[in-house]
Amino acid sequence: MSSKFGQFAAASQFYLYGKKHFTQTGWQKHCKAYAQPDCLQQPMDLSNRVYMITGANAGVGREVAQFLACKGASIYMVCRSLPRAETAAAEIIAAAAEQNITAKVQVLQCDVSLEADVRRCWQEFQELSGGGHLDGLVCNAGALQNEKTLTSEGVEVTFASHLLFGTYLLGSLAMQSLEATKDSRLLVVTSGGMLTVPFPDWETATATTVDPKFCYDGQFAYAYAKRGQVLLCERWAAQHPAVKVVSCHPGWTDTNAVDEAYGDGKKILQPLRSKWEGAEGIVWLCVAPVEKIESGALYLDRTTQVKHMAGPFFSEGSYTKNSAEFVDDMMSKLQDWANGRRPCGLVELAEAQAAGAKAREEGRLTAMEKPIDIKRFMGRWFVVANIPTYFEKNTVNNVEEYTCDEEGKNVKVDFYYSDPTDLGKTSCIKQRGVVQNPEQGTSWSITPELSIPLPIKLPYLVVHCADDYSSTIIGMPDRNYVWVMARTPHIEASLLEDLIRQVQSIGYDITKLKVVKQDWPKGMPSGDFRTNDVPAEGLGA
Repeated sequence: MSSKFGQFAAASQFYLYGKKHFTQTGWQKHCKAYAQPDCLQQPMDLSNRVYMITGANAGVGREVAQFLACKGASIYMVCRSLPRAETAAAEIIAAAAEQNITAKVQVLQCDVSLEADVRRCWQEFQELSGGGHLDGLVCNAGALQNEKTLTSEGVEVTFASHLLFGTYLLGSLAMQSLEATKDSRLLVVTSGGMLTVPFPDWETATATTVDPKFCYDGQFAYAYAKRGQVLLCERWAAQHPAVKVVSCHPGWTDTNAVDEAYGDGKKILQPLRSKWEGAEGIVWLCVAPVEKIESGALYLDRTTQVKHMAGPFFSEGSYTKNSAEFVDDMMSKLQDWANGRRPCGLVELAEAQAAGAKAREEGRLTAMEKPIDIKRFMGRWFVVANIPTYFEKNTVNNVEEYTCDEEGKNVKVDFYYSDPTDLGKTSCIKQRGVVQNPEQGTSWSITPELSIPLPIKLPYLVVHCADDYSSTIIGMPDRNYVWVMARTPHIEASLLEDLIRQVQSIGYDITKLKVVKQDWPKGMPSGDFRTNDVPAEGLGA
């Protein structure tokens, strides 16, 4: 299986699986199978237990902290923002007081993306707790940056916060205390996004590669770090049998982090879970009898889950798997990097990469300067020539159908195609586009509807559009693909030649360009293909 196909299979099947299991609907179905009486709804005394929770001032982490505090547990909230943490702590204490519980809540200020902060935080915990007794560590904090961002220590923020320091270093520091505590557990809050990728080579994971083709993508960086968390939990579970070590997923939960990461795009994750619905499975892992917890497993809603689904019909496949030798190397590098043995000059390397990226950007394809009328651009376009993607190879009758919302910012893109051996049958790939420069209308991002916004997001550049909107050329910044389209299935040879010359003039290798056969069955209606009112049967439906 090619990596591109494996990526598409993993992402699309993850989305379908997620719509069934990760949404609020999925939680409502799963919780009906919970053992009764529900232990979380029964009286519970946790007054002798101690928990440390990172990212505990908001979202899922806050829900976990509040439940445990209201049952009498000692809670150490590890948070980057001291004011927000103190406000959340006061609210948790007040909620506990309403239940006649005197909450024991302590705030530890810490940026988990920094080695120095994590080490200081752990030292403060040991001093405050009188020796470091710890029943549970919940590694929940993290950050997702759309642009590559380095910490003051020179490490990429997403990798540092989710995996390197926020999980590996803190977990390593806490492991001795956890092993000394009976029935302890270490919980790592991961994401279903890791189901779409394997852990990559170290340079890609840390965004330190010198590959000139590398382009940082925040969604991929997040998914890579989350896959690393799952691999790490598997390895720690084997190495530390006295501690239950698991990764866990809160599902698609309505939190500020989701808002910041996906914005309006979160609507495709609907119906989102409430914060408690996302958190209660993690709370259960905090308090359930250890004999009911499978160390090394991935959990959702109190149940173990699959970790791979890149094969046919949601089978495991091989695309997202890493070999034992690969994980050995990952663990070795995590140990080195978490203990100060990182390459010198990481900041300087990042600056050089940025300069190189800028230089490459100057040579990348850009959209046409003249703006287009988005609504006039909508409608039906016949692909008359292209450098085909994997899904377009050996197909005919390629058609793009565009419709947009009232503002002209969000575009529905339906791509139709046929097998040359069965012209009467038309298949469709549904996509959605977002116009990135509304004033110009010429730069979009395209995402297949059967995947979440992470991690497939393709650039779409209008590099040419005829004044009468009868023909257009669509390209991508790296010039790997191009589409020449017209409003009619057949155009004059002279016009096609002119369009091909334009493709060549903007830097494409036209020896890779293929003329797309438009071979429609009888009965295709005639009409003005510059409008949206062509009957559906014109597409062989």
